[in-house]
Amino acid sequence: MEDPWATVEALAGDRTSGAAGIAERAALALPAIPKDELPDAIEALLRGHPAMAPLWRLATAMLAGRDREARAERFLETLRDGAEAARALAGRLPDSVVTISYSSTVIEALRLRRPGLVVCLASGGEGRRMAGEVRAHAPTIVVDDDRALARLPGEAVVVGADAITPTVVVNKVRTRELVEAAEAAGLPRFAVAGSAKLVAEELPGEDRLEATALHRFTGIALPQGVVTPKEAGELASRAALHPALRLLIPRL
Repeated sequence: MEDPWATVEALAGDRTSGAAGIAERAALALPAIPKDELPDAIEALLRGHPAMAPLWRLATAMLAGRDREARAERFLETLRDGAEAARALAGRLPDSVVTISYSSTVIEALRLRRPGLVVCLASGGEGRRMAGEVRAHAPTIVVDDDRALARLPGEAVVVGADAITPTVVVNKVRTRELVEAAEAAGLPRFAVAGSAKLVAEELPGEDRLEATALHRFTGIALPQGVVTPKEAGELASRAALHPALRLLIPRL
């Protein structure tokens, strides 16, 4: 087995993978970390990705008691429920959508919906990666961010999330501009995420990510269905963190 500390350090420095992918690999590594080193390993991950809710949720599971392997397995089951959120959203999407950044949950929603056109903002190269996978399910183009924000060439905006807190959706930089432009144009705005993205605390910022107010969205697609922003905020407020992690937030 790969050295778990080497995995933790590599994940902390990963600037290309999404929150779910990083959390999945972290859940396989952390149970193998010696108990006395676990707090340091958790802090290393959270310092690397302070705005990614699944890592905070995983850390809470690891600190909650014994049998870390069983807790990690239960966390991984939760991490996989993004497919249910995608299914809930698919039926609400129109025939053309605009999206930003790479999201496996958005990809699944588009696979199920198979719209007539998907427009991916270039988003520093992530749009091309996204388009490469979406093209198997729908006609897809990549558009320069500024051009897409000016024209909004779609009937709705759909984005993934690195975190959903009681007040905001955290996602790729320029998500806020996209959502606000769609709101001004009267277009529906959806975020889609599995339950591991819900977190009760307002998380530290991160250069690649930004927060968009929940109330800017038309709906939030979660495993239980497409809910209102207020309902999403209430659900997030129930996803409490371990007390030691709440103390860590101001230091990151």
